[in-house]
Amino acid sequence: MEALLKPTSTTRPAQSRSVQSRLLDRLAAGLDANVPGSDAHCRRVARYAAGTARRMCLSREQVALMRRAAALHDIGKFETPAAIINKPAPLTPEEMALVEQHSPAGARLVARLGDEVLAAIVRHHHERFDGAGYPDGLAGKAIPLGARIVAVADTFDAVTSPRPYRAPIRHREALALLEAEAGTQLDPDVVGAFRAYYRGVGPALARVFAR
Repeated sequence: MEALLKPTSTTRPAQSRSVQSRLLDRLAAGLDANVPGSDAHCRRVARYAAGTARRMCLSREQVALMRRAAALHDIGKFETPAAIINKPAPLTPEEMALVEQHSPAGARLVARLGDEVLAAIVRHHHERFDGAGYPDGLAGKAIPLGARIVAVADTFDAVTSPRPYRAPIRHREALALLEAEAGTQLDPDVVGAFRAYYRGVGPALARVFAR
């Protein structure tokens, strides 16, 4: 099975992992408090990412990592002005450039915890499979697998959630969008795994996260 990140970082002692986990929880709670709407979004993306990882037969440790990375993927939005995040209109190129800084900013925050795997997933979750994403323009399998999984989960939740500048779309429309973006924006294998996961839990998700 493909590693979440190449090269894999050194395994950390159990006590250090426990401290890291508590620090991550505090960061996530801070994001919930400072970025309106992030709590529900990050929880959903974490659920989707973990479910997709299980469908890809990743280990329990990797599934737990995916859940944690997804919960923290937008942590860098601490540094994005709230007026931009909540703007009820399309962003200007200058504003978009500021938004795009949230992934490297989030990676810098997570890197302080000493987990380069987690930091890389946060940094690269807006890369595109065709190489046209940010911040580094990585393409295909050069993008860490964890980041490709978060990208699919994040895309699905973003388009099915209301935003200040647009209404949400239905789940079936979002699934069609994922298929359309497979091979360009998104990893086709991850899209397939997400669809397989959704087939098993979709009706329940639709009820829990009804719009």
